[in-house]
Amino acid sequence: MRDPAPCFPPSGRTYHSLACPVRVPAPRPRCPALSESPSSQFRSGLIYGLVAYVCWGAVPLYFAEVKGVPAAEILSHRIAWSFPLMLLVTAVTPGGGAALRAVLRSRRLILLLLASALFLAMNWLLYIFATVNGRVAEASLGYYMMPLVNAFLATVFLGERLRPLHYPALALIALGCAVPMASVGVFPWLAVILPITFGIYGLLRKQMPVDSVTGLTMETLLLLVPSVGFIIYQESAGVGHFGRDWTTNWLLAFGGVITVVPLLTFMMSMRRLPLLTQALIQFISPTVQFLLAITVLKEAMGPEQWGAIICVWAAVGVFILDAVLKSHTARRARQEAERQRVLEEVGAA
Repeated sequence: MRDPAPCFPPSGRTYHSLACPVRVPAPRPRCPALSESPSSQFRSGLIYGLVAYVCWGAVPLYFAEVKGVPAAEILSHRIAWSFPLMLLVTAVTPGGGAALRAVLRSRRLILLLLASALFLAMNWLLYIFATVNGRVAEASLGYYMMPLVNAFLATVFLGERLRPLHYPALALIALGCAVPMASVGVFPWLAVILPITFGIYGLLRKQMPVDSVTGLTMETLLLLVPSVGFIIYQESAGVGHFGRDWTTNWLLAFGGVITVVPLLTFMMSMRRLPLLTQALIQFISPTVQFLLAITVLKEAMGPEQWGAIICVWAAVGVFILDAVLKSHTARRARQEAERQRVLEEVGAA
């Protein structure tokens, strides 16, 4: 449910990727974090990140309030109400209008964004389905897997190499999927398809010279006509839920807010937090989802589900250990490079 971090090319340059070459104007500097002190930058980034991940984690409470509405109708309203909010955000973002116009002039970018929009819609629909059908715990299991699924997809499609500790982590995830299959003959397909659809979405978005705001605006625009068309069809057939009562109306319209607000706070945190902190706090969202599933939503957890979640938690622990070791190695390399630079300056003097 998250959007990749902004990836604009330098101003006035041609961006070469699957979608290019195409010239995209970089937005004017708009990151207040650049003027903050490091400690203030970290604090504000952490607050923004916590807001984003807690909001994403608490989303099942919203969907539980509209569980009487079919998942496809909820998705259609989420897209329809997100679009005007994203247009507003684009309008107030410096350079946002120019970036949007540049995308609209590129047929290839539009086709790639249509593909990413379809995977995003599939991910949203599956998550809504999981929530309204009492399968939040299984969905949270999938989002715990997200970092390792991303690493696997990058290896397969981008030629990147897995780090040594990623192999045992992936093995633990495979074991977590096999436990419920072996014990009760049920494959946790939601937990597998959710991170794969979002991982492919992120993979597609990384190939485009389009920032997060412009990208999500275009994606909701491309999905707007079928979404509004489905809502109109539902209402004309007398099976729609919008207009029945004010509570349902407000809840369905609020779907736009729960989409846009976490995205914006997430982007602000990404510009302020170091990579290690980002790697650690991303697990807040599935943790909140899982705790809500077993406490507030009262979902039943069988032994096979606990076995699966323990395997995935162990994989997460291995991933965090790898992230900490990688950060420590990078920090020592920077310190050694700085020491060598100082020695060279002293020698030259």
